[in-house]
Amino acid sequence: MGVAPGDIVRIGSLDFELRGIIDTVPDQAAQGFQLGIPAFISDAALAPAGLSQEGALNRFHYKIDLGDKSFSVAKAALEEQFPDHEWRLRAPRDASASIARFLDIFGNFLLLVALSSLVVGGLGISNAVTAYVGERQMSIATMRSLGASNHRLLFHFVAQILVLSLVGLVIGLLVVAGASLILLPWLSGALGLALPPGIDICSMLAAAAIGLTTALLFAWLPLGMVQSIRPALLFRSASAGSTTQLAWRDVLHWQRGLPLLAGLAVLLGLTVVITGNVVLVLIYFAATALALCLLLLAATLLATLLTRMPTPSNRAWRFAIAAIQRPGAPTATVVVSLGMGLSLLLFIILTQGNLTSQIAAEVTNDAPAFVLLDVDKTTRSELEAMAAGSDQISSVELVPMLRGTIVGLNGRPAPDPADLPRDVADMFRGDTALTWSTTMPADTVVASGDWWPSDYSGDTLVSLSTEMQDDLGLKLGDTMEMTILGRPLMLTIASFRAIDWRAPTFNFRMILSPGVIDKAPQSYMGTIKVADGAAPAVEQQLVKAFPLLTFIPVGDAIARAQSILQTLIQAVTLVSGLALVAGMLVLAGALSVGRSQREADAVVMKVLGATRRDVISLFLLEYLLLGALAMVLATLIAALGAWAVSQYLLEIGFTINVGVILAVAIGVIVLTVGTGALTTWAAMSARPASRLRAETQ
Repeated sequence: MGVAPGDIVRIGSLDFELRGIIDTVPDQAAQGFQLGIPAFISDAALAPAGLSQEGALNRFHYKIDLGDKSFSVAKAALEEQFPDHEWRLRAPRDASASIARFLDIFGNFLLLVALSSLVVGGLGISNAVTAYVGERQMSIATMRSLGASNHRLLFHFVAQILVLSLVGLVIGLLVVAGASLILLPWLSGALGLALPPGIDICSMLAAAAIGLTTALLFAWLPLGMVQSIRPALLFRSASAGSTTQLAWRDVLHWQRGLPLLAGLAVLLGLTVVITGNVVLVLIYFAATALALCLLLLAATLLATLLTRMPTPSNRAWRFAIAAIQRPGAPTATVVVSLGMGLSLLLFIILTQGNLTSQIAAEVTNDAPAFVLLDVDKTTRSELEAMAAGSDQISSVELVPMLRGTIVGLNGRPAPDPADLPRDVADMFRGDTALTWSTTMPADTVVASGDWWPSDYSGDTLVSLSTEMQDDLGLKLGDTMEMTILGRPLMLTIASFRAIDWRAPTFNFRMILSPGVIDKAPQSYMGTIKVADGAAPAVEQQLVKAFPLLTFIPVGDAIARAQSILQTLIQAVTLVSGLALVAGMLVLAGALSVGRSQREADAVVMKVLGATRRDVISLFLLEYLLLGALAMVLATLIAALGAWAVSQYLLEIGFTINVGVILAVAIGVIVLTVGTGALTTWAAMSARPASRLRAETQ
């Protein structure tokens, strides 16, 4: 405005000496829109400036230091002592409810990523132990022949897993400690969050406890295969590479099932204690168990189907199908591990995509530059004239606004606001804002009922938002009784509208038909859209031409919201990226299960005259079939899980990004084929005579 400290400025009807310029004010994120230009003046100047007289818009906010008392206790005490108060008591979290909602969504997403990482890491451990036991089968059979008991063998391998897990935990804790001291300051600048360096010992110990429990829990069933290996395996060298599979009766035996249930209970308990979200943790683990059962069932059905199919005439297809359904094949292990890993990765990707889309959509680029409040008829004409003669103002849109009190519904008194949801309850605490319109406003979506004709004349009709229909149990043809400036008015419900509150236009829960209402005293609310970069100049024009006009500069509020929400998007992307990297490593490990058997098969095929190209092609076709099956199942499971989470947990919209799924599918095929080539490359480079000689020794 071209002023500096020492200049005289007029606020209302009083001149003030400007003492300083405000840079920032506290709690800007929670304040949202600001009315007019922020200014600090003495409260003693309110009356002389004409800012406390009747008709002036005043609102007072107080912050109360509760000391050791909780908000709920203090609120109850205030409401008991002042039962007729008209205050709105809000906890600090409620004061920034819009941002708090996204923080809740982000917190739930972090928890989902953490749980997914937990399951993905457990699958990696299970695959690693399965591959290790498969490679050590001959040693285990030798120990068996020398008199080693089941308990001795189990203790031997559990001790190895325990030592390796402890080493991994120590390395992980050192990495976390270093990252907390080194990376947090860097992340502070990247995310725009205050992340002071420090080490949280309690969180690290909790993570270590969960990590150790996860390692032992997911390693338990693969370690059970140790007790199923018999000394006779030494005399069947051709099957040495085949991984022994546990039957269902072995899994359900109390010696294996009871420790498994105990470990699962400990893991659930630790997770619930740390997260504090019992419902989400239980639902997630139940859904994961269901997905695991579906994948096991699919793998079993696949093997059964392949055994009953006619034998293909093509040699490559015949070999690939035989390799998948042969006895001892790790088909179930690979399909379950690959399917679970892929479903969790796709689940994170789809959920993140919907979350970032929702956050980005909360701030529209089509918002007006200014919102006008309480515009009288004279000011309306002058505003429209100013806009017509200015190249900087794109448009001025004004709608009539009245205030009335809802006193009855369907002949009964209005409900108690305490019994209604907060948004609708506000309409029954004194006056509520409403408008009238001859024609249906642009972008209006009528969910039920019909809009009145443009030349309508008759009893007053009303169009309500669908929230009022749902929360108040209203239907078409019901009646509402209102008083406007003391005059009673009976309304008949003609339609219900679905309102997008993010749209850059005015939305009223109640729109009345013309007739009686348009003759009532009313003011106008409106919006002003300006050319790019013209907002500061137009703001100066408004202040100078209309010193008592109440308006809201939308740009500053949108900039603050965009900054906060963009930080959330960056954090979501960062966390998801870390989980995806871990998941891809686990998928590669899942494909390595049964490597020894494939190497043995490759050597036999080379002895029988197969070329290197033939062997690699046959194995790649097998991997391709397994990867395709796992990808289809994982997509269905992930889509269903992401939809349920988006709709019922995060309460955001849900869409499926087909391009992302196709990209992941291509990546999975490349990863599957590449891993298949790597697992047979060593056998391709080895001389068959050396391998066969080793088998007979």
